[in-house]
Amino acid sequence: MSVADLQIKVPRFIVPTIAGLLLVSLLYSVLVTANIILWLAVWGGLLSIGIGLFVVYLFYRLVLAVERIADNQ
Repeated sequence: MSVADLQIKVPRFIVPTIAGLLLVSLLYSVLVTANIILWLAVWGGLLSIGIGLFVVYLFYRLVLAVERIADNQ
């Protein structure tokens, strides 16, 4: 596996889209519900789910690497 296979290109529209979602949801949380805790809970929950999925992905990649090393010996 080469380094080129490991590079993931993120489209340019992703970062402004996520920033826009954060801003719109923050404005909604502050202006409509007047509860900043709701905003923190929702985005904190999404962030923790994302981190958990990323850790599972890393464990998956580790298992694949160990299996590849075992097959080559």
